Amino acid sequence: MKKRVTGIYFVLLLTGILYAVFIAFSTRDNIIVNTRAEEKEVIIWDHDMEMTKEGDTYYYRRMLPEENTSEKVIVYNTVHMYLEVFIDGNKVYELKTGKDTAVKTTGFCWNTITLTKEDAGREIVFCVTPVYHDSKPKESFYYGTYQEIERRILTERILELALAVLIALAGFVMLFYGFFVVEKGQDAEIIIQFAVFSMMLGIWSVGETQILDWIFPCSIIIVFISHLMLMILPIPFVLFLRHMYHDEESRLWSFCCYLNCVVIALRVILQIMGIYDLRETLLLTHVCLLIIAVVCAVMTIREIMSHNFSGQVRLNSICVMVMLLSTILELAIYRLGNQSTPLGSIGFLIYVVVMGIANVRRTRELMEQARENALYRKLAYTDELTGLANRTAFNEDLQKRIEQNEMPGKEKTLPTTIFMFDLNDLKKCNDTYGHDYGDQYIKMAADVLKKMFEREGKCYRIGGDEFCAWAPDISLENINEKLLFLEQETRKLNEKGFVVTFSMAAGYAVYEESKDGSGLYNTMKRADVMMYEKKQQYKNGRV
Repeated sequence: MKKRVTGIYFVLLLTGILYAVFIAFSTRDNIIVNTRAEEKEVIIWDHDMEMTKEGDTYYYRRMLPEENTSEKVIVYNTVHMYLEVFIDGNKVYELKTGKDTAVKTTGFCWNTITLTKEDAGREIVFCVTPVYHDSKPKESFYYGTYQEIERRILTERILELALAVLIALAGFVMLFYGFFVVEKGQDAEIIIQFAVFSMMLGIWSVGETQILDWIFPCSIIIVFISHLMLMILPIPFVLFLRHMYHDEESRLWSFCCYLNCVVIALRVILQIMGIYDLRETLLLTHVCLLIIAVVCAVMTIREIMSHNFSGQVRLNSICVMVMLLSTILELAIYRLGNQSTPLGSIGFLIYVVVMGIANVRRTRELMEQARENALYRKLAYTDELTGLANRTAFNEDLQKRIEQNEMPGKEKTLPTTIFMFDLNDLKKCNDTYGHDYGDQYIKMAADVLKKMFEREGKCYRIGGDEFCAWAPDISLENINEKLLFLEQETRKLNEKGFVVTFSMAAGYAVYEESKDGSGLYNTMKRADVMMYEKKQQYKNGRV
């Protein structure tokens, strides 16, 4: 499920971004901003204005100061609004969309109305018409020099911007950690999914500060990307969250992901077709988020009832509650006092940092455990003295080759050549010179066999002085080359000298279905018979 969902939401994300870029360029000339004069330096001034409403349009009036206004501007922030500004009945500023665009909104825009000295004492009127019926205009205006207004706006939002950037940065750090530090597997996927969620949350939070709108006024692409981040971030969140629960393969998780994909596709299609803007279909995403919240609550209750309240689920639940409460408190303060606070961003940052650290610790513990398991497995399947695979590994590998050979549609592993080896005079070496020399004798034999099968096949130590190896189907000429190599290495070792003469009996057999049936154990027995004959010949002094 997760691979399909991941593929779908990345395709939707890419499609949405490409469409946003297309819209941004295609509507660049259709967002009409008409202003009368050049911007000049000003200072900050913020004042209430007389408001009236006629139909869908809000009118904000006031008399401009009698002072010299030649170096003053008024900055007014609109969100999905059409705007006309009049001074003594003369239109000096206009913000609207063109007739040839399917996009209704003007996006987020900081509107700067530049004043002249003739405007002093005159009446200024802002005519604000919401693009969408459920939108309401803001009632704060900035009056003063442009530089001071800019400094004030950035100062007011710098904390929210810093928090949003930290959230996105935490996501990028975890993404790097997931790709380049965590070993590939489920643990890396968990970190990566959470990192993607954090980056999307951070990017969306940056858009909500509206600082980018100050730098790029009336940029539709910022609006589109903000909507895309909000639409898509539930998917990596669900894919990350489900790993905390024992029932991570529940269909409820899949339902949430596929439902969100459908909502994304529907909203983007309606936008592309010009039927509804993304802002008008935002309710669909809100409903989807509510459904996901209900599913998470249901899965948490089921987890508690079935497996108690595990540490990870408990920590996540506490962090989610902190995030929700901080967001609700921020909205309440804004609704009651019309003041913007960074409480929501602080809650998001707490969630990302706490859960990020928890997941990094968890993956580190799992990585350490995996390394220990790998070490134990290596010890269980490796001969400590020679470093070759042991008899347990030989039996498992042999059985795997047999099973693979019997599976339909798989590449056949048979025929296979089996080699059997046995050291001569190991007992004599141990009894006469001690086990230390006996161990050296065994290591010498292992080193020769490693060289012999380093390019093809695999060698095992299956007993005290017994070795076995297999090689893929090779010709009789290749077999003779290997046996000749063994003779040459034996001669070199004996020229160097050792406490006993280095000698190894060797036998081989090639799998034949008529003789060995469906297994390799009969092949091994035939190779063992040949090896035993060679050993007897050595004992009888004929080799």
